[in-house]
Amino acid sequence: MLTAPLLAAAPGAHAAATGAPRAVIVQAASVDAAIRSVAAVGGTVDETLTIISGVSARVPAAGIAVLTAMPAVHVTPDAVLHPTSNSFDASAIDTQIAAIDPGASWSKSTGSGVGVALVDTGVANTTDLHAPRLVRSPDFSGEGDDIDHFGHGTFMAGLIAGDGAGGSGPVRHYGIAPGATLVSVKVANADGNSSVSRVIAGIGWVVSHRDEYNIGVLNLSFGLSTHLPYLANPLDAASEAAWASGITVVAATGNNGADGVTSPGDDPYVISVGSSNTAGTASTSDDTVPAWSGTESFRGFAKPDVVAPGVSLVSLRAPGSTVDVQHPEGRVDATYFRGTGTSMSTAVVSGAVAALLEHHGNATPDDVKGALLSGATTIAGGANAIDLAAADTAVAGRDWWQRFPVAFDGLDRGLHLGMPWTASRWTNETWTASRWTASRWTASRWTASRWTASRWTAEDWSASRWTASRWTASRWTAEAWTSQTWS
Repeated sequence: MLTAPLLAAAPGAHAAATGAPRAVIVQAASVDAAIRSVAAVGGTVDETLTIISGVSARVPAAGIAVLTAMPAVHVTPDAVLHPTSNSFDASAIDTQIAAIDPGASWSKSTGSGVGVALVDTGVANTTDLHAPRLVRSPDFSGEGDDIDHFGHGTFMAGLIAGDGAGGSGPVRHYGIAPGATLVSVKVANADGNSSVSRVIAGIGWVVSHRDEYNIGVLNLSFGLSTHLPYLANPLDAASEAAWASGITVVAATGNNGADGVTSPGDDPYVISVGSSNTAGTASTSDDTVPAWSGTESFRGFAKPDVVAPGVSLVSLRAPGSTVDVQHPEGRVDATYFRGTGTSMSTAVVSGAVAALLEHHGNATPDDVKGALLSGATTIAGGANAIDLAAADTAVAGRDWWQRFPVAFDGLDRGLHLGMPWTASRWTNETWTASRWTASRWTASRWTASRWTASRWTAEDWSASRWTASRWTASRWTAEAWTSQTWS
């Protein structure tokens, strides 16, 4: 996080700037242009971020002002993200599948053929998830082993695609899509530390490998607190790029309650998920929304889009991980752990999306979101609780395809109000039919992307605009996980 004001650029400044290096994300007309810009001010490039036509870099403090003054160059702080956590409890009621009404067709093979990308802390070696259903991407965390040493990612992976194989007691806990392929993209280390650029790099890898692993879902169980509009937020823009590429993005709204929704859950296109408390029953008649579940109204839309079970859920344990060691009271047994938060709800919805895509393989992300909203049940407080069976049989409506302004004046893809498929002719056929296979944006379309629209100014990215971020698993206790803050 850049905590000091950005300096005004000296007229005609071209020489290398001095000062302590700061971690930033630099975007330009192309990756090469960004690299040249960083070099011009004496900075060093850490990693290329093709999906946003930029790089992560370390730039002398005075050089940031020089970069900011360059035409078509955008500079943002590369915020450091790290969590803290609190206590755990071992009691559990496993209602996470029944509470979303999976329907009579649900089975241990649900989600087969669908890839779900999990950008998180990695996944531990576990009986419930292994090759070929578990794919490990290159490690973006710097640890180099693709294994979850923190414990968050393993928990999310189990909620999405755990197959119950590791259960030894009378109850085996399954993910929502136990037949799906889980593509683990590790971006955080054993302390949970990550950065905005690492997350964007992870999203970029997912888009580039979408076709290779048939990735139809991207799970983002984290949140970044910022007052910056989604149109000028690189994390939201990367999420929209994935959405435009045909990947349904599912993001947490955070655990700040009425204080607001975190990024990228604040983006109008993605499926933003809040938490519901099932009260330990499968019926939604007694469901409520916890006060800590993030909610916010924006101009033209409100978040969350849907809610899903997020209190006292049981999922896979990562033995020896940071969370496991610091909170032994959260262990259910040798295989399972327990936690609460919008992270968990997000993973539940990602599993539900995989189940839908098994039956509706040609659906656009807008179709998937429209089906979830059409099939949702209204619970206390007016929230939309997902109903998987109802979503699966929903009849497509013209309003399913979204028309919001696209980040950075259309991601340099000629978009304006809507995604690539919104230019297609809409018909009344049900969403089981193919409506968007020919025009799909493949990963290769992003290799030369240029975002040359509105500039991010130093004022936009001051410390007050980019504050704490958090893994959105709020509590790992009997009642709920306590705050896992990234700052």
